[in-house]
Amino acid sequence: MKLNVFETPPEGFLDLASEELTHALPGPSLIRFRGEQDPPIFIATLLHGNEPTGIQAIQKLLKKYKEEKTPLPRSLDLFVGNIEAAKANVRRFSHQPDYNRIWRGGDLPEHRLADQVQSFAKQQGYFAAIDIHNTSGKNPHYACINRLEGPFVNLARLFSPLLIYFTRPNEVLSIAFGDFCPSITIEAGQPGDPYGIQHVYDFVEKCLRLEQISPALDHEEDLYVYHTIARIHVPEKSRIGFNGNHKDQDFSFIEDLDLQNFTELPKNAVLGWRYNSQMKLSVIDERDREVGSDFIDYVDQEIRLKKAVVPSMFSTNEQIVHQDCLGYLMERYSIATNKDS
Repeated sequence: MKLNVFETPPEGFLDLASEELTHALPGPSLIRFRGEQDPPIFIATLLHGNEPTGIQAIQKLLKKYKEEKTPLPRSLDLFVGNIEAAKANVRRFSHQPDYNRIWRGGDLPEHRLADQVQSFAKQQGYFAAIDIHNTSGKNPHYACINRLEGPFVNLARLFSPLLIYFTRPNEVLSIAFGDFCPSITIEAGQPGDPYGIQHVYDFVEKCLRLEQISPALDHEEDLYVYHTIARIHVPEKSRIGFNGNHKDQDFSFIEDLDLQNFTELPKNAVLGWRYNSQMKLSVIDERDREVGSDFIDYVDQEIRLKKAVVPSMFSTNEQIVHQDCLGYLMERYSIATNKDS
């Protein structure tokens, strides 16, 4: 799998919907847009094919500058990922790996593609890297950081004061790019929301106008920071649903599970019901250890929390839950207390 690099955008690229990008691009592609300043900002979109807000926002921004006949304030390199999945509006196909889990090496063609992208990126010395995503469940807009250093935090807070710090899974793009430039992930709500497109548009334009990203880590009191401590997976062959207490499923979760995101759930909170006693939910912590017995209790058929946690990314999309996870468990976090530990 070869990385396609375009020094100018293909004809019609700015007007194509995410489902139509295969008409202009032969595959995963990096498209370069020259601006008044270098080094460029690197932006990744459509690592998941059903998350179009990033490409929609960038197209809108680039069209504005084109119509005004003015150069971008800073050069921008746009990586457009899984356009095959985007054509079908799915996260990924079963024959594909997750395009946001290919950035730490491996034997697949997609891993070699990621290696090419990183090799190219290291040569450019990027100003910053931003990976743009949507969430499948209901979540506020937030940014993710993988390092507690000032430039990472300060870049993220330009998008939202709500930050999540995580180090697993470690195969994501933002962790890989963090080795050579400030790198974050932004989560811009659910697909199709005009506010999400405008929020990303405004954020990227603000980033393009930055002269520098402050290295100082100041005013943490203005931030709401969480640390991901675990993620919940369902068994591969399990039958799941989100319609509440259905006994024909192995796991039947509460109907409004994603409405629990970013709310503190108390000990003994019910997540759903288990009707197959041979199956258990898997809970993996930040050290890749199985810790399900620390977090999940099965009381009769109810699935209960053993301790208070704050969930994020709980999804009610069955396909995404099987392809990725049910969601993440978090705790409140102090950057000042932990940055030197």
